[in-house]
Amino acid sequence: MRVMSVLMSNESDIQVGSDGTVQISGEMTFSSTPRMYRELESRISSEGSELSIDLGRVERADSSGLALLLEWQAMANRLNRTLLITNAPRNLLSLARLCEADSLLKITGRESVNDADD
Repeated sequence: MRVMSVLMSNESDIQVGSDGTVQISGEMTFSSTPRMYRELESRISSEGSELSIDLGRVERADSSGLALLLEWQAMANRLNRTLLITNAPRNLLSLARLCEADSLLKITGRESVNDADD
């Protein structure tokens, strides 16, 4: 799979595979989410009817990471696009459930019980 790097920093990395899947690694925290929002805003606006975001390499996520996913979902909804979020860390899924935001997202978690930052 050919991978194009979109954003790199000490905290986070966004890559887009040749199949169009967006792969996020590192942190989804208060310090990284503003840049991540800007980087993917145009991609969500210009992609086809479905966009997949893989969080399998996310090491740490906080409430701003959840807010970012909710904003991307709202943007996709406005554009009649489907946003699929896969391999979310368990702590992010727990936070989404606690905030009753899980029903607003098409999100699945990791299979592994060894998630980072539980």
